[in-house]
Amino acid sequence: LAALLLCGGAPALRVPKGASLAELVLPDGFVARVELALSAESQAKGLMFRGELPRNGGMLFVFGGLEDRSFWMKNTFIDLDMVFLDGDLKVIRVFHRVPRSTPEQPESEVARVSAPAACVLELPAGSARAHRVKPGSKLKISFPSPSTK
Repeated sequence: LAALLLCGGAPALRVPKGASLAELVLPDGFVARVELALSAESQAKGLMFRGELPRNGGMLFVFGGLEDRSFWMKNTFIDLDMVFLDGDLKVIRVFHRVPRSTPEQPESEVARVSAPAACVLELPAGSARAHRVKPGSKLKISFPSPSTK
């Protein structure tokens, strides 16, 4: 399935086989250590049901080519910055401080965001501004070797 996600008409980010983490260098040099969401199952779950996210943590959703992507914050209990990226990790759009949901919140009131993307990066709220992530910025990525996980 991961191989299928990485194929498509537009260039897609290449992820080494077996990778589950990546290190992203943000525009100011800050390094975020992020989990990879590569499968449909991991992308559907995302950061749901978590109560916290480390300051240097996050999740990178890797899709195939550049398409409209929609995210819904149902059962996501952390305020997030959501960064929509192309396949070269160039920032297309940033949604700042997307509000968390609460267990009793009506579904119609849960935050939703949409934009074109090949990848979407979720960071703790406030991180994008703090580290100068904005449209046109380009992020750098590396994949730690299994021994450094």
